[in-house]
Amino acid sequence: MPPRKSLSEDIAESPIPSTVDKFWEAWYFLLAMVGNYHDPHAFRYNLNAFIQALRNITFMLQSEENKPIGFEKWYVEKREELKANPQLERFVKARNLVVKQQMLASKSDLRIGIFRRREFKLGVGGEVNHFRDSRELLRLAQQFYVGFMIDEEHSALYEQLGVFREWRVEAIGEGEVVNHCVEALRAMGRLVEQAHELWGAKFDGSFEVPDLQSYQVLLESDVEPELLEKWGWLERPV
Repeated sequence: MPPRKSLSEDIAESPIPSTVDKFWEAWYFLLAMVGNYHDPHAFRYNLNAFIQALRNITFMLQSEENKPIGFEKWYVEKREELKANPQLERFVKARNLVVKQQMLASKSDLRIGIFRRREFKLGVGGEVNHFRDSRELLRLAQQFYVGFMIDEEHSALYEQLGVFREWRVEAIGEGEVVNHCVEALRAMGRLVEQAHELWGAKFDGSFEVPDLQSYQVLLESDVEPELLEKWGWLERPV
């Protein structure tokens, strides 16, 4: 969900436009991560861009002109609050790693097989070469499963082949990485809202992202929507 106003209005009407611009830039890369979840290179590149944009929000805030009286004292307090947030501190360290040293070490867990709607039903799973695109893995699954575990006509309603993927980056935290990105950006959104209050203005830093299951699972009909008509299904699996 984008800002309630257009991006141009949201930025132009803010007393700290560079900060707001950088906040929505991070949000943009977050959505790009979701949209490219099954493309390893695009996902990782957008993750790197998100990490840098997230870190730059506070840099922009410190560089804004026409700071109100009391900004320095206020910012020192907020900076300590941010440092006390272990999740945000991990993103700071991840940014330094990406910019100055090396790419982030990432892992990808997968389950490949038959799904009913978007629920995994039967197949194999484990950690695989995370640089392989899910579409490539799905094509391999079609060669193996079709005619053996599932008929070509897909006569079992809403059962089709798919790939479930979960990205994890140890430097950022345990568990699925997009969830960590969402929470970090929400924390920064609260900071940007509080900064607007200091300037005597208002800002809504809330946002939404799709449900995990909607992008962690890639189905045959996601890649080829025309298959729904071929199989005689009346609706798209959700």
